[in-house]
Amino acid sequence: MQTLPQNYMETHVAGHPVLGGLRHALSAVFFGNPLFSPQEQLLANHYIHECEDVRQLTRWLRKMTAAINHQHPTGRYSTHLMAGHVV
Repeated sequence: MQTLPQNYMETHVAGHPVLGGLRHALSAVFFGNPLFSPQEQLLANHYIHECEDVRQLTRWLRKMTAAINHQHPTGRYSTHLMAGHVV
Protein backbone atom coordinates (compact mmCIF):
# COMPACT_ATOMS: atom_id res chain seq x y z
CA MET A 1 0.00 0.00 0.00
CA GLN A 2 1.17 3.50 -0.80
CA THR A 3 2.47 5.66 2.05
CA LEU A 4 1.49 9.29 2.24
CA PRO A 5 4.08 12.07 1.99
CA GLN A 6 5.35 13.63 5.22
CA ASN A 7 3.58 16.95 4.52
CA TYR A 8 0.28 15.24 3.70
CA MET A 9 -1.47 16.63 6.79
CA GLU A 10 -0.04 20.12 6.25
CA THR A 11 -2.01 20.74 3.04
CA HIS A 12 -4.99 22.90 3.95
CA VAL A 13 -8.13 23.31 1.82
CA ALA A 14 -11.28 24.83 3.29
CA GLY A 15 -9.74 24.64 6.75
CA HIS A 16 -9.44 20.84 6.63
CA PRO A 17 -5.91 19.46 6.21
CA VAL A 18 -6.98 15.93 5.24
CA LEU A 19 -9.30 17.13 2.45
CA GLY A 20 -6.48 19.12 0.86
CA GLY A 21 -4.12 16.16 0.86
CA LEU A 22 -6.74 13.78 -0.48
CA ARG A 23 -7.75 16.19 -3.22
CA HIS A 24 -4.12 16.64 -4.23
CA ALA A 25 -3.49 12.87 -4.32
CA LEU A 26 -6.66 12.17 -6.32
CA SER A 27 -5.85 14.92 -8.78
CA ALA A 28 -2.43 13.34 -9.28
CA VAL A 29 -4.11 10.03 -10.14
CA PHE A 30 -6.30 11.53 -12.86
CA PHE A 31 -4.57 14.45 -14.53
CA GLY A 32 -2.20 13.59 -17.32
CA ASN A 33 -3.04 9.90 -17.00
CA PRO A 34 -3.69 8.38 -20.44
CA LEU A 35 -6.13 5.89 -18.90
CA PHE A 36 -8.67 8.71 -18.57
CA SER A 37 -10.16 10.85 -21.31
CA PRO A 38 -10.18 14.66 -20.95
CA GLN A 39 -13.91 14.46 -20.14
CA GLU A 40 -13.29 11.90 -17.40
CA GLN A 41 -10.54 14.09 -15.98
CA LEU A 42 -12.88 17.12 -15.87
CA LEU A 43 -15.63 15.10 -14.20
CA ALA A 44 -13.16 13.75 -11.68
CA ASN A 45 -11.87 17.26 -10.96
CA HIS A 46 -15.41 18.44 -10.29
CA TYR A 47 -16.16 15.53 -7.97
CA ILE A 48 -12.82 15.84 -6.15
CA HIS A 49 -13.42 19.49 -5.33
CA GLU A 50 -17.13 19.18 -4.50
CA CYS A 51 -16.84 16.20 -2.15
CA GLU A 52 -16.46 17.07 1.53
CA ASP A 53 -16.49 13.47 2.78
CA VAL A 54 -12.99 12.39 3.84
CA ARG A 55 -14.00 8.72 3.98
CA GLN A 56 -15.41 8.79 0.45
CA LEU A 57 -12.34 10.54 -0.96
CA THR A 58 -10.08 8.05 0.85
CA ARG A 59 -12.01 5.07 -0.55
CA TRP A 60 -11.90 6.54 -4.03
CA LEU A 61 -8.15 7.17 -3.81
CA ARG A 62 -7.48 3.60 -2.64
CA LYS A 63 -9.67 2.09 -5.35
CA MET A 64 -8.24 4.24 -8.13
CA THR A 65 -4.64 3.67 -7.05
CA ALA A 66 -5.23 -0.10 -6.88
CA ALA A 67 -6.94 -0.14 -10.29
CA ILE A 68 -4.16 1.88 -11.92
CA ASN A 69 -1.44 -0.22 -10.31
CA HIS A 70 -3.26 -3.32 -11.58
CA GLN A 71 -3.29 -1.87 -15.12
CA HIS A 72 0.35 -0.76 -14.87
CA PRO A 73 2.10 -2.98 -12.30
CA THR A 74 5.42 -1.25 -13.00
CA GLY A 75 4.04 1.82 -11.23
CA ARG A 76 4.53 4.04 -14.28
CA TYR A 77 1.35 5.95 -13.45
CA SER A 78 1.47 5.69 -9.67
CA THR A 79 0.40 8.63 -7.54
CA HIS A 80 3.91 8.74 -6.10
CA LEU A 81 5.31 9.77 -9.51
CA MET A 82 2.55 12.31 -10.14
CA ALA A 83 2.39 13.75 -6.63
CA GLY A 84 3.93 17.04 -7.72
CA HIS A 85 0.92 17.88 -9.87
CA VAL A 86 -1.11 20.83 -8.60
CA VAL A 87 -4.65 21.64 -9.70
